[in-house]
Amino acid sequence: MNKYNKHIFICENIREEGSTKPSCARHGGSEIKEKFKSRLAELGLGSSIRANSSGCLGNCKNGSVAVVYPQGTWYGKLTVENVEQIIQSDLINGVVVSELELKNE
Repeated sequence: MNKYNKHIFICENIREEGSTKPSCARHGGSEIKEKFKSRLAELGLGSSIRANSSGCLGNCKNGSVAVVYPQGTWYGKLTVENVEQIIQSDLINGVVVSELELKNE
């Protein structure tokens, strides 16, 4: 079994049309997850950093949402354009991307 140093979970929850709550999948969650996976593979980091889908992370108003473990940093309002910044800053160098970080309210 391969143990990863870091793990990023990207919400891909999708709600039915007409739902009063937003959903991360409708805000690019699937595309964001695929970009994380492909970019980590390109960088040769797939054996140490894992990108996975998650169900609802309960922060729908800030979708698309992701959380990085083991430190438990939450990111919100993500786009595909944010992926490289999170990889380079947080996943590789351990520096939180403060402008994308979700803080406890």
